[in-house]
Amino acid sequence: MPIQSAGASATGTSHFALDQPCQDAFEVVSNDDCIVACVCDGAGSAPRSDEGARTLARMVAHALTRDPHALLNSADASEQVAAAVQAARESLTLAGDLADYHATLCGVVLTPSGSLVFHLGDGVIFGINPDAWDDYLVSEPENGDFVETTYFFTLPNWRGHLRVMCAPARFRTWFLMSDGAASFAASSNPLRPESSFLRPVHNYLRSAPQTSGERALQATLEDPRSHRITTDDKTLVWLHREP
Repeated sequence: MPIQSAGASATGTSHFALDQPCQDAFEVVSNDDCIVACVCDGAGSAPRSDEGARTLARMVAHALTRDPHALLNSADASEQVAAAVQAARESLTLAGDLADYHATLCGVVLTPSGSLVFHLGDGVIFGINPDAWDDYLVSEPENGDFVETTYFFTLPNWRGHLRVMCAPARFRTWFLMSDGAASFAASSNPLRPESSFLRPVHNYLRSAPQTSGERALQATLEDPRSHRITTDDKTLVWLHREP
């Protein structure tokens, strides 16, 4: 098959302890030979951040799937991404105070001619050349002035923190993750893919039916060993395109 995807979210033990829902969300939408994925991480301090994360992921992914080929080659791609984010903001404004819905955004539009990467706040995105795993790119988290602070799509200055870039077609494998998953799927100093974890995940998902692959990915995120590494919610989305 030309494109494949799998994704899963697991509620962190700290949220179970407080009787809170998972505040991560993801959305993956295909359009012929293209695919759009979004991972959103809701702020623990915002009472409706789970709803904000779900709304942002869903609305942005579906908006950018309308014509992904044109989007990748458009001079105003950044503005189109921003318009999708703004639409999510306006939708949530009708339901309540935007500050109740704080969430970050990681996203990729994967096409045969290359990819569009967009990022707001923390979380990590890796683009990998599956023919040479040492050939990769990273979209790093943007944190605030203090530890464990970041930027959300609900803030007044959100546009100034929305990063959009194009990636060459050789990066055919993508991993998008919230901070919780990055704690074991990414290595630091410098930030890079943790290949001992991600490469086996990639090899399994590439050969497994999507339903089986997503069940296995869910089980991995819910494994007690991952909870010992972090008590946060964990979301991981994998995308792959054959040559």
